[in-house]
Amino acid sequence: MAIPADVSKLSYAELQKMIEDVQQQIAVKRVEEIKVLADAYAKKTTAAGFTIREAIDALKPYLPKKDAGVVKYRDPANTENTWSGKGRVPRWLQAYLDAGQQKEAFLVW
Repeated sequence: MAIPADVSKLSYAELQKMIEDVQQQIAVKRVEEIKVLADAYAKKTTAAGFTIREAIDALKPYLPKKDAGVVKYRDPANTENTWSGKGRVPRWLQAYLDAGQQKEAFLVW
């Protein structure tokens, strides 16, 4: 769905559909962009003479502490919605899954 210049003329259902489409595009772009960043990091790492394992180990201090309640999934539409990946799937994520999106699109690490 193309976004019209004046969304005020759209119905509630059309706006909801637009939100779903944009959220899906955000999830797709997020996955694409993290892959580009990872590829660039891997190339810089190997060009500098280090292994990928060494680079990953060097990132460990930047990871959240285990006891801090690790967030594994985050809602791009509302970043306060998070999930550790343990226990029951939260309603916000289940709504995306029911809409056909993949859980991996919401990974934060």
